[in-house]
Amino acid sequence: MKLAVKSGAIIPVLLMLPNLAWMLFYSLDAGVRSDVPMALSTAENVERSAALVLPFFYSLNKKSVWPTVVWVGMAGALAVYYLAWGRFFMGEGSLALLSAPLMGIPSPLALSPVALLLLASYLMNSWWMFSAALAFGVFHVWALSLTSP
Repeated sequence: MKLAVKSGAIIPVLLMLPNLAWMLFYSLDAGVRSDVPMALSTAENVERSAALVLPFFYSLNKKSVWPTVVWVGMAGALAVYYLAWGRFFMGEGSLALLSAPLMGIPSPLALSPVALLLLASYLMNSWWMFSAALAFGVFHVWALSLTSP
């Protein structure tokens, strides 16, 4: 029996699972403020939304030139993402763990989903998805750099 993944919708679903757990089981202090300018925050959220909605309209193409390499890269990015979230949950929700390096990767919760989305855009053969993922990555890392200690 061969497992076939046709819908790109699996990508945002896998990315949002730990976020859903965070929303259900943890809460931020009401006094926490962001130093990110409104325009940057808005641009980041627009691109995040685009990068998470666009995969629902694409299929993952297994016939691309380097599908195995891309699948392995996506699995690695997702593994780093889940390890970083696991560290956060095991660390009892310490906010410092959200941006702490993991295995030499700075800000794994920012970089690994962007890597996953960029690689997925290749399998989707979508310049729209690539552009949304790249813009989201730029805005997300930029916003993170303004909030890091």
